[in-house]
Amino acid sequence: MRKIGLVLGGGAVRGLAHLGVLKGLEKHGIPVAGIIGTSMGGAIGGLYAAGISAGDIERMLLRTPKYRFIDLGLRQRGLLAGNGIPQAVNRLLEQHDKANLPIERFPIRFKAIAVDLMEGKQVILDRGDLGTALRATTAFPGVFAPLMIDGRMLVDGGVLNNLPVQEMRNEPVDFVIAVDVAREHEKRPPRSMIEVVYRSYSLMTAERKHSSLHLADLVIRSEVGQYAAFDFTKAAECIEAGEAAVEQSIERIRARLLEE
Repeated sequence: MRKIGLVLGGGAVRGLAHLGVLKGLEKHGIPVAGIIGTSMGGAIGGLYAAGISAGDIERMLLRTPKYRFIDLGLRQRGLLAGNGIPQAVNRLLEQHDKANLPIERFPIRFKAIAVDLMEGKQVILDRGDLGTALRATTAFPGVFAPLMIDGRMLVDGGVLNNLPVQEMRNEPVDFVIAVDVAREHEKRPPRSMIEVVYRSYSLMTAERKHSSLHLADLVIRSEVGQYAAFDFTKAAECIEAGEAAVEQSIERIRARLLEE
């Protein structure tokens, strides 16, 4: 069977559809050989690559009070310090006896994408502590404070590359699937400051995302555009949308995997 490389981009709560996609692939017994993720895609993909099942990740997300994922950090270059994310990740890793497992020893090859604001360049995180990598790739500018590490100021990789398909093309996989959870431009006015920032950010990255989609062998599109990016009351619906998208694509996936 050909090896699948999965590319998971950002999308805030819509990015939880990535989890549904992984659940769907698990259901049909389709293994994933490599994952590259940005932002929410990096968070979901990193936990899965570490060997935690999609169902266990889902239970953690839906049962953990949302305040545990955030902490105030007004003096740290963001509205939120963002340390709650690695803390939640580390708790889940500990529960599965994977707390000391570095990324380079994961059962599934994994890379998280971040951006160094000091150099204005993309950074690939594929070694060491998963919590640190996910803290960097989920540091959405203006909301979560950047991660300062080794002289670099790291933020969400979507600033430059929200769907890193090209990076997967350099990996030892045969078949690249990109999961698109982004919504095309909407005309409803943003409801909060965070939505203003997110909408602006999405517009700036849209062209790069469309270019990246053309590089994938197959694109799975989850119907999550009707949900506001930061409406976490819709987490379960986004996960279900990802599962439904796999069901719609499963025959194409199987056909491509059997190609010589």
